[in-house]
Amino acid sequence: MSDQTSIRTPIKPIIPAVFVSVTDVKASTAWYCRLLGLPVPDTVRTDIHIFSLQDRQCSNLFLRRADKAEPTSQPLFSLTSPDIEATQRFLAQLNVEVVYRDEEVIWFRDPDGNVLMACAI
Repeated sequence: MSDQTSIRTPIKPIIPAVFVSVTDVKASTAWYCRLLGLPVPDTVRTDIHIFSLQDRQCSNLFLRRADKAEPTSQPLFSLTSPDIEATQRFLAQLNVEVVYRDEEVIWFRDPDGNVLMACAI
């Protein structure tokens, strides 16, 4: 068995923000609000939107405008979803493309083709 020693580092093991490139911040904000069950803000900037999710023990989610979003083939991040069957039905109601599914996870695409994951673990 290898001997693991702690390395002193000034970097904390915390991920305070996740950045997602989108082509239409306003439309993506509305989509993510529906997905996450959050109210759509009255005003949305066209260059960036920040979902402050810290009170939910999560990172902040930044939707950052890009002229061209390059869709991911692997999940950018995972969302907690204890009931995968209910999640599957909910995504179908939203007409969201599911790209992979097993008993514990669902991979699906946002409007720009980015792959996200809902996980029961």
